[in-house]
Amino acid sequence: MLKQAVIILYSTCCIFFTGIAFAKKDNPTFIHVKPSIPSAQSAPTINSPATSFPISFSDTDIFTVISSPIASIAPQTRAEIIQKNITRFAESESDPLSLKTISFPEGLGIGDDNSVLMIVSPKDAAESEKTSAILALEVLSRIQTAVKTYRTKHAWKTHSLGAVLTLISIIGLWQALRFNNHVFKWITSKVSTMHHHWKRGIHFRGYEVLSSRRIERVILFSLKSLRVFVILLCWYFFLPLILSFFPETRKIGVKIFDYLITPFTSIFHTIVNYIPNLFYIFVIIVIAFYVLKVIAYAFKLIEHGELKFDWFYDDWAHPTYQIVRFLVIVTALISAYPYIPGSSSEAFQGVGLVLGALISFASSSAISNIVAGVILTYTRAFRLNDRVKVGDTVGDVVEKTLLVTRIKTIKHVVVTIPNSLVMGAQIINYSTSAADANGGVILHTSITIGYDVPWKKVQALLIDAALSTELILKAPAPFVLKTSLDDWYVSYEINAYTKDPAQMAVVYSNLHQNILDQFNTAGLEIMSPHYYAMRDGNASTVPSVLSTPDYSAPAFKVQS
Repeated sequence: MLKQAVIILYSTCCIFFTGIAFAKKDNPTFIHVKPSIPSAQSAPTINSPATSFPISFSDTDIFTVISSPIASIAPQTRAEIIQKNITRFAESESDPLSLKTISFPEGLGIGDDNSVLMIVSPKDAAESEKTSAILALEVLSRIQTAVKTYRTKHAWKTHSLGAVLTLISIIGLWQALRFNNHVFKWITSKVSTMHHHWKRGIHFRGYEVLSSRRIERVILFSLKSLRVFVILLCWYFFLPLILSFFPETRKIGVKIFDYLITPFTSIFHTIVNYIPNLFYIFVIIVIAFYVLKVIAYAFKLIEHGELKFDWFYDDWAHPTYQIVRFLVIVTALISAYPYIPGSSSEAFQGVGLVLGALISFASSSAISNIVAGVILTYTRAFRLNDRVKVGDTVGDVVEKTLLVTRIKTIKHVVVTIPNSLVMGAQIINYSTSAADANGGVILHTSITIGYDVPWKKVQALLIDAALSTELILKAPAPFVLKTSLDDWYVSYEINAYTKDPAQMAVVYSNLHQNILDQFNTAGLEIMSPHYYAMRDGNASTVPSVLSTPDYSAPAFKVQS
């Protein structure tokens, strides 16, 4: 505790003497006369009446010298002489009430029985557009007031009172810092054991957002930051307080205090002035909120089939609601923009232009995806859960947004495709074809059989294999196409209808399995694509022949 007191006392002394050093720049015992026109680079002469030299003493404006009643004395020199005379009188023990006006050939002088501080000439009176008597009485009153203020500031009672108040302030700051340390230590000790009593943390919909230990660390960090802020705040109010106890540093203390108070005051007045605009913004937000509620309810009825229009499909409801919702929000923002605080400032408008340019350049691909998504939605190229083929990707549509389309393949892999790529690719919708009342989706596969096998027999076997496959329709009946007559074989293509394209992979697998079974049962070999064999000495490739117990491979026949 003693260490803290010593530090506070030492800091106070440093602050006080630093303030004294800065205050000396404005101390009236130092001659500091400057021309009021900044362009003046040298001492003015009697021939430069446009330059003026203000005289101030103890924060009081006394007089402004523009000319000199004596030709040999320049206005600047006259101002310096008057400044010295007033300072000398204030530091003397003469009574300010003894000052009076004295008549001289050059004008009315101001002084007492022992000295003259200055002379008000007729030219000074003419320049101030007053009579010499009135101007002299005004200057006399200002000098008396400034001298009294100066002597009050430099009285030993003022400094003694300032020292006592400074000591009380130091003790108050010391106690405030001690109390601050004790309070924050007590709170920190309580928070440090929080995870022992509260182990669940914060959960949202079954997910842990923040664990108890993480919450504890966040609170401890916030407490440390708050403690530092309170300490800095105490010091900030302490500094201008002790500086205000002494006349030499009072102005510096007021400036330091204003550095913090002025911004908050300005912000407070700005908020108060914008309260009417906030009401406008509030009304716009309320109207937009309830408009969106009504629109959402209407489109939900359309989506669920409770509200129907002949020209509007139910799968258009959700994307149309998103578009209308976006337009309503943009309209509300445009309407509220003039009432946003600072919206009329050039800085706000400049930032808005920069952000608009960045968004426009960065969102070109996003806008193209959105446009493609809208076109895909209203052309009804596909819907949710449809089995489609987009490019090389085959699967079910699991999500369709304005930006991307997600397809779940038969391998349970979700592929995300930007809508601009979907728009530019070939789209095959198997579900739409399957819903056709005249048939369904035609599944087809090809085999090649040699010329030695009659085509009618091959065709019958392929049709039997298709009809024995599950999910293949009996009507329309499967059919076979002879797609090519090649050098070594004939290509046959079996075509069959199905209403369940989602099971396409299973149907193809079962169809191939049944083709193998039908041909093996018939004792036909599937020679594809090129099969070279020497019948003499090679075993048959038909499984039913190979499985015969008494079967053996024929021997080679060599003839001379």
